[in-house]
Amino acid sequence: MKRILKALGAFALSLTFVLSMASMPVSAAESALSGDSETSSGYIVVLNAPPASPFSFDPLAAATLMDAEDEREELFPLAKDWNIYIAGSLEEVQSLVYSGQVAVLEPDYEAELFDLDLANPDDPMLAQQVNLIGNNGVAVRSAWEAGLTGEGVTVAVIDSGINDTHEDAPLKIGRGRYFYYREEADGRYELDGKRYGYYSSNNYVDDVSHGSMVCGIIAAASGNGKGVSSIAPGATILPIRCFTKTKGHLGGRVSNLISGLNFAVENGADIINMSWGVTTPSSSLQTAVDAAYRAGCILIAASGNDGAAASTITRYPAAWDNVISVGATDELGRLPYYSQRTKTVDVCAPGGSSAQRIVSTGYSSSSHYDTKIGTSFSAPAVSAAAALLLQADPTMTQGDFLTLLQATSHEVTQAVDSSGRVTETGAAYSGAGRMDIQALLDEVGYAGCTAKRTQDGCEVYAAYHPTKDSSVDRLIAMVGGYNAKGHLVESHSDTLNKTQYNNCAKAFTFSDPTITEFRTFYLDDTTFAALTQPVIPLLGG
Repeated sequence: MKRILKALGAFALSLTFVLSMASMPVSAAESALSGDSETSSGYIVVLNAPPASPFSFDPLAAATLMDAEDEREELFPLAKDWNIYIAGSLEEVQSLVYSGQVAVLEPDYEAELFDLDLANPDDPMLAQQVNLIGNNGVAVRSAWEAGLTGEGVTVAVIDSGINDTHEDAPLKIGRGRYFYYREEADGRYELDGKRYGYYSSNNYVDDVSHGSMVCGIIAAASGNGKGVSSIAPGATILPIRCFTKTKGHLGGRVSNLISGLNFAVENGADIINMSWGVTTPSSSLQTAVDAAYRAGCILIAASGNDGAAASTITRYPAAWDNVISVGATDELGRLPYYSQRTKTVDVCAPGGSSAQRIVSTGYSSSSHYDTKIGTSFSAPAVSAAAALLLQADPTMTQGDFLTLLQATSHEVTQAVDSSGRVTETGAAYSGAGRMDIQALLDEVGYAGCTAKRTQDGCEVYAAYHPTKDSSVDRLIAMVGGYNAKGHLVESHSDTLNKTQYNNCAKAFTFSDPTITEFRTFYLDDTTFAALTQPVIPLLGG
């Protein structure tokens, strides 16, 4: 059984701080504690009996033992023989909580916090992405507000390339490779070894106007005041070019795709997006897909655009059991005319319609944005959602993710033709239905923190997303900064109210230059008990 919410040590979430860590910029409202008519009179603390020796402490807390003992002496005793003290602030008991010495912590007053500002990227084309991000889209704002961006997750995009010089190009692009072959006069073809390098200056390597859009949906630069927002802007894109219109080269063949899958696995891809398909169930391609699956990659593929007129056509790799097959929905959450009508579809995500196309980064210039429709653009939405969940729980498998999708997606109840007229009712070809990222987080919960350097020090973004059956509406967040010796050198705390996106979250600013690690505690704001949130077991893999 795997859990995203974990009680680490004495219910601490620990984050080792390194320069490379970053989180999506999230603005937070100024928060404050205030009483109804009186200022705070502090917190009552009941400590456990002192241990017989330091060795009886949990090893995780041993490094902070001296700090904890010092703080015990600084607390004002109310009844010292009974181990009852009063603290002026939560910061004064940070190390005591961490080292497991606090039996009871109760407020002397009631507090109220101002709500957090919602995550709102300033990308000017965000309004045009209503079909992707809006109410009938993927509901990604909940993940953004929780600080989830796909950080640390690599998504391989086997496609037609990427415009890596675009103003809105993903911030993290791994060194990819192309796999298409030069055609020879005798009908043979060979690899052009001199052109293995993926990048070249000012070279728009996507000549099909497809891969750049797919990559932009997953991880276009967001919050930069330009163009579009993506679903998982912190993810690393590994671009693998297997399709081309270049004269004299063969692209989009099974041989290219097998090479691409192999490269993805060898270069550490966590997720492989395949917005393409073949009608013949190639055994060699299936062998490569099977190998990538056994390697632990999450495999996601577009189901196809054959629609109702070709309901007997099956597209591979989407139709294979070890691949998550993605159909499309329109801006109203309906099944559009082109989405594949086969029972192999597992889940649906926005793919656009004639009236509301998907907009993403283009290929022909540094400021070109393209608009298209198709399940090709539904699949990367699901790949990006997998990146968010994989950041939250690195142990998540493809089976886990599919189980969550099946438990949380919304039923698709209508299908429409190209003019938007309803032609069918029911959800026979939409699998589990339309994916909803907030529903995914509601199912499993999340507790975490991310850190980034600032000009004056560093910022920790702490976020707690309770599960759907939780009664938590607000909580106490306590964040401590520790030095290399494990000593608490700076700490902050606040009471956080749950937002409309079901998060309790805030950014805390730290200035001590010796901090190497952060530890975050989430406590019930009434009982001050540790919140060890129960979550649904993940069943796959």
